Amino acid sequence: MNYPWLVLGVLGTAALTGGAARVTRQYAICAITGSAVILLLHSIFYFHYTSDDAYISYRYARNLSDGVGLVWNPGEHVEGYSNFLWVVLLALLHLAGDDIVLTGRWLGFTLAVVAGGATYLLTKRLVEGEAGEVAGLVATLLLAASGAWALWASAGLETSLFATLMLAAVLLHLRERMHVFQPASGVVWAFVAMTRPDGLLLFAVSGVFKLGEGVLRVRASNGRLLPLLREFASLLLWAGGFAAFFVPYFVWRYQEYGWLFPNTYYAKVGASVDQWDRGVRYLAAFVQESGGWLLLLAPLAVAMTAIRRAALLYIFALLVAWAAYVTYIGGDSLLRFRFFAPVMPLFYAVTVVSITALVDAVHIDRAPRPWAPRAAIAFACAGAILFTLHPSSTDSSRISGERTAVRQREEIGRWLRANLPETASVAAVPVGAIAYESNLAIIDMLGINDEHIAHRDVDLGEFPAGHEKYDSEYVLDRQPDIIILFDGLSASPWTSADYATLNNVFIPAVIDMLGSERLAREYERRAVEIQEGQWLNVYVRRGEAQAMEKTQPAPP
Repeated sequence: MNYPWLVLGVLGTAALTGGAARVTRQYAICAITGSAVILLLHSIFYFHYTSDDAYISYRYARNLSDGVGLVWNPGEHVEGYSNFLWVVLLALLHLAGDDIVLTGRWLGFTLAVVAGGATYLLTKRLVEGEAGEVAGLVATLLLAASGAWALWASAGLETSLFATLMLAAVLLHLRERMHVFQPASGVVWAFVAMTRPDGLLLFAVSGVFKLGEGVLRVRASNGRLLPLLREFASLLLWAGGFAAFFVPYFVWRYQEYGWLFPNTYYAKVGASVDQWDRGVRYLAAFVQESGGWLLLLAPLAVAMTAIRRAALLYIFALLVAWAAYVTYIGGDSLLRFRFFAPVMPLFYAVTVVSITALVDAVHIDRAPRPWAPRAAIAFACAGAILFTLHPSSTDSSRISGERTAVRQREEIGRWLRANLPETASVAAVPVGAIAYESNLAIIDMLGINDEHIAHRDVDLGEFPAGHEKYDSEYVLDRQPDIIILFDGLSASPWTSADYATLNNVFIPAVIDMLGSERLAREYERRAVEIQEGQWLNVYVRRGEAQAMEKTQPAPP
């Protein structure tokens, strides 16, 4: 499907959904149905794309379900994943006989539809009456039309699960403002933090608001003892619910891996000015593509209208805290703003609610024609969808290239598994699909799944996030049988001149390894045609030709 047809399909779905909701009054059902249809239409660009990073989670999940443990290589206890609950969920489904790759794709898509329904409920809760139902419908459709959301809904990572749990926790938090002794959101926040450790930040923001809300209620009661004790008990129950699930999990993972944060954190995050500068550019690019500046309407709506201010400020604070965090860690190197995708439901809820409140504040209903306000909202919604969809057209070639790259890595991994002994070891950049399909011992030269490389002291921020750390001497000391510096397939065996072009890919691990004298002394370049006209180019440790007996020496 090309871009014009995508636009027509999405706008047509939005129009039909809005019309059906207006006639049937079943706004929730229409919002969920419209969201699912738009995701399917939009996902034609993305649906058959699985991120290479997802295969890292898949490898951990398969090792867990196979009884090896939550490890990258058997016997090596390194936490190279940052999505515990997602990995465990995939492992359980794999244990039941499901294919992990297909499960990751369809489960992510299903949870994205569920998150769309939760976005409707959240938006509706912030606006009273039928206006809230209309606002919920609009927010849900805009979310589905977001390229970042559509891509990461089915790319195999934990985005949809994190967003669904986060929305559940936020909805419960808002409900608990009216029902003090039902602090169930603490338990859900524990699951959020177990899905991604940065969920702790959102839990902390919620804790600040919960404490502040309790203080205001105590002050409203003139400081009487009974309300004070009630608020203290409620806060204690809320924190206890969180701790009951998160603390045992944290104690286990600390004993298992020995570090406060996952290995991925140490591999990607430092404290340099360059890293922060990269994060600012990442944030600016997201704001430009998604219309993130619309979030500034929230403080204006709070100041000018009688909207549910405390609730809107709470969600606004969650978004600001998340944006600050993503900026601090330097953003991400993957397509379509992966780190912002999980909070897109909050973004659209706040934006649509703010616009709804401001439109109501200027009394647009006094227009001379009664249909004028609805027409204005319809045109605004259509414009927002067009704005949101546009990046999909520019990303289609990049997605196609990424899909081809991952497919070639899968083919490389399958060939390695079929032709190398089970005891063989491979060092590679990157490692996701190659590691999953080969099921061999893999040395991650970028350090995501290697504790030593991840904890090296390297200034970060100059190169893409997650691609900056390296230690060629350490990798060579581990004596891998095979070193793969080019993770794709070529039309002919590579020469030394072809390898020299890798100096332009801006991955220090590759550049440093190519410049190592030990590599030339201890390894020889070889190539093998794994399919007609498709050659795998590798370095083989001298004296280990038997491990790659089907290969041939590469040309000079």
